[in-house]
Amino acid sequence: MIPGMKALRAVALFAVILLALALGFIYSGLFDVAASSPDAGAVRWVVTTVREHSVARRLKGVQVPPLTDPALIRIGFLRYQESCVTCHGAPGVEASEIGQGLSPYPPELATVSGEANPKELFWIVKNGIKMTGMPAFGVTHTDPEIWATVAFLLKMPKMTPQEYQAMVEAARGEGQETKHQEAEHP
Repeated sequence: MIPGMKALRAVALFAVILLALALGFIYSGLFDVAASSPDAGAVRWVVTTVREHSVARRLKGVQVPPLTDPALIRIGFLRYQESCVTCHGAPGVEASEIGQGLSPYPPELATVSGEANPKELFWIVKNGIKMTGMPAFGVTHTDPEIWATVAFLLKMPKMTPQEYQAMVEAARGEGQETKHQEAEHP
């Protein structure tokens, strides 16, 4: 037998054994997929590390527009209210039952998004994150709408619960006013 062939056969046998073990694990049902139980430390580390590096790799083409315009932040607030607060909460607002039941638990953006990279926030909101419950809003929202959400996410950690609630009340009032105007002028 050729000397290199013996090593090649050993590597091939090792690969077949690894594949058999992997398939055995996959079909065994041993891995707990329940959202009610947290991932083990090693699994959590792998998933977190893969997510962080995957997102970072895809940020090169993202260009950040100006994000301090109050009108843009207000649009972002409205988007956040309609699509994000359920899972992520807000200043003085806990995540809903839906958000509390997700695994991994959604980050409390009122405390962490102020330090986030705007490019990363944009990419995550636009593309979502597999196996987390974070949907891809790029399917239903334009890039300017997503940037408005990012503008609000960057401002939100600086807001008090009272300031956030004032924005909620103002939006409700404007919503009622709009409905009243639509009823008068069909």
